Amino acid sequence: MSDHAELAQKISALAAKDTVFEAGARVISTGGEPNPVSAILNEIDDTILERNLEIRADDAVVNLIVSGRRLRGIAGASSGADGVLGQVLSREEPEVVAAVFAVLSELCGQAQRLTARYLPPTAFGKDGERGISVKGLAELWQLDLDETPKPPMERFLRANRAAAVAMLHMRDGELQSSAGDVAALQSILDKQLAEFRASQSYGSGTQLICLEGAFSDGTAAALAIHNDDVAVIAYQPAHLGALHASWRAILG
Repeated sequence: MSDHAELAQKISALAAKDTVFEAGARVISTGGEPNPVSAILNEIDDTILERNLEIRADDAVVNLIVSGRRLRGIAGASSGADGVLGQVLSREEPEVVAAVFAVLSELCGQAQRLTARYLPPTAFGKDGERGISVKGLAELWQLDLDETPKPPMERFLRANRAAAVAMLHMRDGELQSSAGDVAALQSILDKQLAEFRASQSYGSGTQLICLEGAFSDGTAAALAIHNDDVAVIAYQPAHLGALHASWRAILG
């Protein structure tokens, strides 16, 4: 494919994106999908002119100097990047390339919400130091930039797996996944789901319904509905805030 054809393809793809903005920044990853570091590389791959790309990953911030679909280096970070700040990436210095990947993985790899904002470029490196292309970085870091994002419900369950005592996921009446003792969760599905769907307050669509004190041991339950996906999660009440936050981040 020629450079002009590839550029036209990228412009078309950008125009077709379902873009979501948050405080002036564009959301590029939610609930870990796409993979945050892959999302950053895809953002760099869409950048032709030199820019200071500000990435916010939950509470962390990292500023990358990008140009010509290449990452030149890290210009700033909220933590952990002292050893690589201001260094232009080069295949001749693999330890620096590996260190930059470690910084991005540490600051962004587990983020539930990743946003990108373009700022004017700042002085960085020397003339002629171009950095490394996105394709080159994906190869060095063993990342699949074309990985198909998982459906929203799967992303939500994965984000809350550590907080769940048990979980049960059904789609169109078929079991998709389960974890822990799901007997009580199956009972909720069998006895209460139809009532939730039939009631005016809990109609069809996308909903998260939290049931405090659902079980005698104090464990709470959440019923998550998204189109044909239904999941029931047993969790400790202390995780309620995180549950709601991830639901908003992934399913709005």
